Parts: sequence; C-alpha cells; structure tokens
Amino acid sequence: MNTQTVVTGGATAVYIERSGRIVWSGLAWDASADYAAGTLDLQCEGWLSYFRERHYHATTRFDQVDQADIARALLQHAGLYGNGSRLGMIEYGTEKTGVRRDRTYKESEHKSIGEAVEQLGAVINGFDHSFDTAWRDADLVTTFRVHYPAVGRFRALTLEQGRNCDITAATIGGKSVVTHAFALGSGDGADQVWASAGSPSPIFPRLEAVESFSDIKEYGTLKAKAEARVRLGAAPVVLPSISLYPDTSPGLDEFDLGDALTVTGGSGLVPISGMWRITELSVSVNESGAEEITLTAAPREVFGGDDTSG
Repeated sequence: MNTQTVVTGGATAVYIERSGRIVWSGLAWDASADYAAGTLDLQCEGWLSYFRERHYHATTRFDQVDQADIARALLQHAGLYGNGSRLGMIEYGTEKTGVRRDRTYKESEHKSIGEAVEQLGAVINGFDHSFDTAWRDADLVTTFRVHYPAVGRFRALTLEQGRNCDITAATIGGKSVVTHAFALGSGDGADQVWASAGSPSPIFPRLEAVESFSDIKEYGTLKAKAEARVRLGAAPVVLPSISLYPDTSPGLDEFDLGDALTVTGGSGLVPISGMWRITELSVSVNESGAEEITLTAAPREVFGGDDTSG
C-alpha cells in the first residue's frame, strides 16, 4: 500500500483479502503515523459507519412494510440526496423477513440513517445485516444483506476445549442484568409515548434500564424494545475468549462473524456449553508467520425472540 494515496475521512475503501476471499471491507476514517517505526496505522470501520454520518432528509411514512425494505429505503436515501452521495460500489439485496412494521421518519428530525437501521433491527423479531464484498470479474462489489431471524447462521461445527481450541478467559457481565425496562419515545411530559416491560426474578433484585428513542411514536415498537431489553438482561452475559488451534478444523474459512456454533469447555470455573454466536473475530500473525485466530462469543439465545410486535 502506498501511504501517500491513503486519504482518511471515509475517502479510502479498504479490503482485506485472504486466499481469494474478501474477509472484511470498510472505510478508513483515521490514521496514526509512527515516524520512528516508519509505519502508518489505519483506523477503519465497516460500511455502516458511513451511513451513521448520513441523515434522512425527508418525511416518509411506512405502513406495514417489510422491515428489510424499510432498511434498504433508508440506506438508498443516502445515495440519492446531495452531491457526492453515491457510493457506487454498494448494491442492495432483495431479502424479505415476513415481518411488517410501521415507521415514520420526519425531515425535521434529520435522523442518522445508520442509527435508524440499527434501531430497526434491534427489536424482538428484528434482523441482522451485513455488507458482503466479493469479486465480480475485475470489480469489487459490496452488497447490503438482511439476515433473518437475528440469531446467527447455524454452523454444524463444534469448538471443544483441548481438542481444537483453548478457552482462555471469560467475562461475566452481571451489570447486564435487567428485570424491568422502560423505552421512551417521542414527545415531552404528558405527551410522551413510552412503554415498559418487566420480568421479576426470584434471584436478582429489581434492576431497571431506561432507554430513549426520540424518533419512535408507535407504542408497539417501544413495547418490543422494552421486552427485548428485559430478555437480553435475564441473566449475566458470559463472553468467552476462544483461541483456535492452528492447522485444525474449524479454520477461518469455515465460519463468519455472526455465525452460531457449538462451544464446550470452561475448565469447571465457568461452564461453557451450548450454542454460541461469534461476536468478535481477531486475526494476527506471530513472529514465525503463523496465524493466531481469537474469537469472542455470546450465548445465542440473547439474540433470539418470538414476538412479532412493532
């Protein structure tokens, strides 16, 4: 890479290719130069980071529209509004989820598009999304994809401590526990729309969370968000760190970020057993040139849900 051609501020697209496969792509936002070492470190983020810096400058009402179509309409607005808006390498899929929602976005609110897409998918029975990049002849094409249900693609793979991986550590997030949640919508005072949900615990004391969604006016949507927060906080979230053994299966080409697979281990301290979803993926190269692959995973059930409201 010629450091003289790297322009930060989202002007440079970065692609990471491994064995002919694009494993990550996004934009370079910041950089730090180490003059003594002669290196330039790039701070890059995925494609949604661009849409967080773009806003919805229109008034649009969606009535019983598939949530995947709403997400695509929000993102496509960024390519239609204003000079220099179109990212020509991004295309949009045609997936449907079968879940229809009501949403209203007002021009006066100038809502962050990236934030709106994240909030749209973050309710019970919501969706995951990805920006997948692949070669098409001599061109690199990135496609926005919607994945439903939002529990991760199941992989018939097992990570077993001592056989093909080491579970090196685990964090147990007790402050993630929530027994009652309040979701605050648009309006002020007596005119504010809000909803709550609760699930009293025989183990934990009452623990509350209050979250604001100033652009949401529908009670059903707020209720779904409150219920989702209570579900997520039903128990402390255990996040194991997993180091894969080199030259064994599964390898990096056998799964993707967000996939769900079976993990067993924990050495008796904190049992790790069941379906887990990959939430972080780190690849480094040691001094001998070998790859070191580390995963962080979360229990799959914290992403699931059956409620179709909102």
